Amino acid sequence: MNVNVPSVFFRFSGWALLIAGIMHTLIQFVHLDDVPEGMAQMSYFVDVAVWSHVALIFAVALTLFGLTGLFLRHIAVLRWWGWVGFACMFLVFYYDVTHAVLQVFQYPILFDGIQDEQKLKEVSDLVMRIQTESGIGSTLMRMLFPVMLLGTPLMAVSLWRARIYSKWPAVAQIVLLVVLFVPIEALMRYAFPVSFLVYSWYGALLAFERLNVPQASSAGHAA
Repeated sequence: MNVNVPSVFFRFSGWALLIAGIMHTLIQFVHLDDVPEGMAQMSYFVDVAVWSHVALIFAVALTLFGLTGLFLRHIAVLRWWGWVGFACMFLVFYYDVTHAVLQVFQYPILFDGIQDEQKLKEVSDLVMRIQTESGIGSTLMRMLFPVMLLGTPLMAVSLWRARIYSKWPAVAQIVLLVVLFVPIEALMRYAFPVSFLVYSWYGALLAFERLNVPQASSAGHAA
């Protein structure tokens, strides 16, 4: 199988992934809890929730575009399980952004006019039920973590074994995944936001790669 992709697509994909990784990291650092901690947060909670999730929607779109370019760049050497990793990570980002719809479109209405802690608790309980208990949406959200646990090492190892780019982004991706399970609060707090910079790393490699021959032609590889 021959796949012809314009080299400019890889450049744009690299830039998309580079920017997306930085955006994800910044968003995670400003991201608030899903509901306010109390009335003291109400003066800024809805604005931060809405705009951080607007940014998240754009970041996910860039990520999906960039991931597609990154894996197409490896199409000649990627084995079948590498594509399973791609599918897993695509789904993780795609379904993770669905909760942004609630915060962008419904939070300004749900939290409008709240004047006391009792009403705030009622609305917060409703929001948490929507996200964790109600229907297929909550089921899909619960599936994200195991899919991420499968997809992350598959992606890292497949790109490492492809030997097109440095092994160090893949090493960093696996190390940061392991750190998420280290029971040290400071490590767990920063490992997740920082893990998105691995995508920026891959994006930079893709965006700034010097090509001596047209990169558009790649021969497919069957496992």
